[in-house]
Amino acid sequence: MRLNTEFIIGTLTVTYYDLFFFLGFVGVFLYLLWVRKKYDIPAWKTVVFTVLVYSVSLVWMFVLFWIENGFWGGNNIVRIFWWLGVFVIPVSKLLKLDTMKCLDFVSPCLCLNHGIAHLGCNFAGCCHGYESSWGLYSPEAGHVCFPNQIIESVVALGIAFFIWKREQKKGYQKRIDGLSFPIMLMVFGATRFLLEFLRDNNKVFLGISDLSIHAVTNFVMGLVFFIGIRHLNKRKQVPSADFLGRFR
Repeated sequence: MRLNTEFIIGTLTVTYYDLFFFLGFVGVFLYLLWVRKKYDIPAWKTVVFTVLVYSVSLVWMFVLFWIENGFWGGNNIVRIFWWLGVFVIPVSKLLKLDTMKCLDFVSPCLCLNHGIAHLGCNFAGCCHGYESSWGLYSPEAGHVCFPNQIIESVVALGIAFFIWKREQKKGYQKRIDGLSFPIMLMVFGATRFLLEFLRDNNKVFLGISDLSIHAVTNFVMGLVFFIGIRHLNKRKQVPSADFLGRFR
């Protein structure tokens, strides 16, 4: 199956890749504006928080790609998943917001962004799977490829939904524990590591790609965040939810 890669609005030619990239951030903004009251965060702080955290994260994403490959490019946020948690800390301090609350607040957003934006890769043909007798035609590969981009998007959106339901079940601000973000990192890191084997990309060793390494890093850093935050919560006597969201 061959998909159109662009459409025309008046005199402007827009690629579906850029459209979905833009819609990914729109989705994040709309989600955060929708749930902000549940965390008692003003609208202006929500906008400033989102712009600052995501702007720094995007710049750092391109810098990391440049460090790894020696040239500018690499529009893939898998590289900066765990870094977003780091950038939340100074921004939350700047806006005088509780850091744990901000981690819970932003926890589904990267998967939501990735799930929407990654759909654009189906039209551009990038991030394609191996050559297949069925699937989507990739302009980049020049043949029909296994549609792993769709699977990756569905999984990412599923994780975003799971994390949101966890936040909903514990009452959002009523039970701030800061653990939804590291849980997201661990689930995303583990699933993305497995999904990387569906991709027809350069392998570093033993069939493992560079993004597989980033996926493992996300899992490990999620585990580190989880253990560290659980320790802080115990010291503060903050009730925590288990992996499925049931309170002990």
